[in-house]
Amino acid sequence: MTSSSTSSSRFPRISTTGVPTRCWCGEGITTFGSSTAENRYRRFYRCEIGRDRKSENHLFKWIDEALIDEIRMVDVKYERVAQGLTKFEERVMENVNSAITLLEHEISQELKEMVNLEIARVENEMKQKLKIAMVVMIVVGAMVGLCTSLIV
Repeated sequence: MTSSSTSSSRFPRISTTGVPTRCWCGEGITTFGSSTAENRYRRFYRCEIGRDRKSENHLFKWIDEALIDEIRMVDVKYERVAQGLTKFEERVMENVNSAITLLEHEISQELKEMVNLEIARVENEMKQKLKIAMVVMIVVGAMVGLCTSLIV
């Protein structure tokens, strides 16, 4: 048997990549084992019609070559998917980082508001205590003044 690269001008061979499912003529594919000394027991795909019509260029492809084609196609698809995942991961990380930055800003603003409210509350409380302390000092001063004036 010859390689899948031979062709005839009368019956053009359509290139098949990977594992073939049909011949160019539309007929199904069958697997056979080579009986030549050069490729003893090597498996191949062959058009069912081409088996009987040797003069026509119906599909013929070595199974090992077809499987290597399939592996190469899967490798290419894998690389595309891996690149797509990498780009997706980068976009997700950008979104996450943006969300984190926004949340940090919002939390910072909320904390500032809470701290300012607490400072204002403590300031009011201190003013109240200071007023009470001043009233107490005035009352105590007045009492001391009364006591002093009564004693003298």
